Amino acid sequence: MNNHFSLKWILIPSIVCLFLNACSEETIIYSEIENPNYTINTLTLPLDQNKIFQTSPMLGSNTKFFFGDVKGSENLFSLFSLTLFSGSLPPTALFDLLADSIQVDSALVYMQTQDTINSALNLSLYSVLATEDSIFSEDSTSYYTLDNYMDFENNTTLLHQIPLVDIEPDSAGYDTLNFLFKDDNLQLLKEFYFDAFTYPARTFMLKVDDGLDELFTIESDESNNQPRMRVWYKATVNDTTTIDTSILFFGDKGLSIFSPPEIEEDDSNYVTLNSGSGTRSILRYDLDIINELERNSIVKNANLVLSVESSNLNEDDEFYVVVAALSDSVANWDFTTFLSDDESLSDSAYVSDQNFIISRKMQDGKIEIPIQSFLQGYKNELIENHGLILYSAPANSPFDKVRFNTESVEVLYVKP
Repeated sequence: MNNHFSLKWILIPSIVCLFLNACSEETIIYSEIENPNYTINTLTLPLDQNKIFQTSPMLGSNTKFFFGDVKGSENLFSLFSLTLFSGSLPPTALFDLLADSIQVDSALVYMQTQDTINSALNLSLYSVLATEDSIFSEDSTSYYTLDNYMDFENNTTLLHQIPLVDIEPDSAGYDTLNFLFKDDNLQLLKEFYFDAFTYPARTFMLKVDDGLDELFTIESDESNNQPRMRVWYKATVNDTTTIDTSILFFGDKGLSIFSPPEIEEDDSNYVTLNSGSGTRSILRYDLDIINELERNSIVKNANLVLSVESSNLNEDDEFYVVVAALSDSVANWDFTTFLSDDESLSDSAYVSDQNFIISRKMQDGKIEIPIQSFLQGYKNELIENHGLILYSAPANSPFDKVRFNTESVEVLYVKP
């Protein structure tokens, strides 16, 4: 699976450079047009090749657990584990709480959300029954690779559930979801979670009842407001001393499992972008005419303009497109997917050229990407024309999908 994620780890850190690149784009200086020493010319770059391909679906922000059916994506459940030792001093292990000298009074598993929801549906907390200490990978587990892991949903026991009624952030911006364990519920928690010798994975599964047709998120282990568990207990020190205290365990690892939207046959006819399904696009323009320009020609303005063919965006949704130059050639211009067993159809591990990466927001039914620095870099032999890769920015909702029409690129340049 490593190759499937090389683009993710190479491109996402580069986003910090986007606005620096944007600021460096040159604009037209109209005084140059009147300067008799310069000649202003235009040319058109025709589209040479284009394709869509599928890389591993990504849910975007790792700081959220996702629930509900949204725009064709079904969020199945979320997994998270807690630390084996408490954050208190001296540290206390989960299995220490089963000692004869300790009487656990209650426990609270709690998490926070920034969303508002009022539903008759329940949020259920399960313990995953596994004999391995690591049952999922944050890097590779997804809807597509669940076959490589245990059947989470059929290897769990229900510990507790709460209704999603009147959930609303307070003045601090959060509401807290509390699973309070006492009596019978507490016995379940002690038997199927505290017993880290029998179930060393220490993994909870969160699942919402079927039928939630809206997006609901909970802060994940990657957030400062991660899931936690506080345990209140009495410990006998000696015949005359008993301490009454509490300890806290923190979120350790987590992941949302989801079924992404299907890739439609018609998607390949457009520039189709959707991170939830892993759909990205590549465009390569014919730059032979750039080679024919005189050596000191300067590209002053060139915009890749794509008009929206269709989208599932709501009226107030924003959508950003990232465009980067490819550093390697494209071997197959047909649709390819990382799912294929045929290696000739699985060339989706593309690497970007750090000399050109930029992002722009879709506005008024279109997106305009300034590519003059890409063309100038090509003219100056700093960038090769392997194509431009386009994908949905990490800031977008992973469930948003947009299809663009392709167009030629108009170029304004100065010839000495």
